[in-house]
Amino acid sequence: MTNKFMKIIGAGALSISLITGVASAVSANDYTASKEGNKVINIVQPSVLNWDLTNNTAADPNTSWTVQIGYPHINMYLKNTGSKSFRVEVKHNTKGTIIFNKAIAADGVGRNFINNDSNPLVPSGTYTVTVYGGVAVPKGTVLLKASDTPW
Repeated sequence: MTNKFMKIIGAGALSISLITGVASAVSANDYTASKEGNKVINIVQPSVLNWDLTNNTAADPNTSWTVQIGYPHINMYLKNTGSKSFRVEVKHNTKGTIIFNKAIAADGVGRNFINNDSNPLVPSGTYTVTVYGGVAVPKGTVLLKASDTPW
């Protein structure tokens, strides 16, 4: 059981490092699991959204992301490397539930936002993630992870 668990965690970390590069992987890996001593207490669903907006040219880009059944605790990491602030909305496609509606300043500092399945509840299913740039094209990173236990 522990060996299988470690393989799942290792595969997730490897995927992140391949997508974002070594520098981003170190930062993103901090958000993969919560730890209590050496014991990992969060299991992260395989479907992680790691959206790089570095080459974005749209004012209000969007993408989809799915929360699987049994992973209602969401960790959203945002980093704005652009010239103006932007807002990120994560909205359930069929229920209309908005689990995040967060603005982030254009200061290059990464920030974490947590929804541990309360206010509002996080239903499983497909979500639309929209980055509203306002007067500028948004640049930065959106990272969404879902866990089986609170962050």
